Amino acid sequence: MKHLRIMKWTAFFKGFTLAALLVTTAHVSLAQDADALLSRLSEEAKGYGSIEATYTSKLIDRASDFESVQQGSIQIDGDQFHLDLGDYQIFSDGVTIWTYEVAVNDCYIEDAETMAEEGMDPSKLFTIWEDDFKNEWKGELKVNGQLVTHINLYPSGEKEKAFHTIQLYIDETNLRLVRAVVKGREGTDVTYDVETFQSKAILKSGLFKFDATQFPGVNLIDNRI
Repeated sequence: MKHLRIMKWTAFFKGFTLAALLVTTAHVSLAQDADALLSRLSEEAKGYGSIEATYTSKLIDRASDFESVQQGSIQIDGDQFHLDLGDYQIFSDGVTIWTYEVAVNDCYIEDAETMAEEGMDPSKLFTIWEDDFKNEWKGELKVNGQLVTHINLYPSGEKEKAFHTIQLYIDETNLRLVRAVVKGREGTDVTYDVETFQSKAILKSGLFKFDATQFPGVNLIDNRI
């Protein structure tokens, strides 16, 4: 469950050996303004509509010397999302979050707003920079052979988040987020690599609410206050 809480976010969206920083004068003048690039991304995001994406996530918990890699998919429509991690399925209608654990047939019910305060809201994966963050332009580098722009986000609200930094790796040409790294305050980092991305996706109805009738014998655990 620790992985899931970091993602919420859990924050979805692999620890890799990154290529050396590649900064050229031609690109410096184009992308050194983080605010300008993020503004362009926000304008692009206005036309997304419903989103469907797949990604790989890698969690590294240095305190317990633990690593975990997961393949996932996410569907987003406004503040609603459905996250499929194989072992877990997470449903949210924007008010309630249901986390279904396949192996034990348990479903944890939690308040969406409370969970978002603990970590990163998955429904905002592709617009997270629009929340209360300071940003820092870090330059260019290669991720999986692709030249991307690296921007750091730092929470600037009064309430301390479970993470201290979110690293964004952006394909400027296509205005797409290709990687996000959530740096946890307790030494747990999660890297999300976006594999596929589709905007204006056609999503099936009932995707964002947990229907207990579809999971015979499920044990519902309500953690809402």
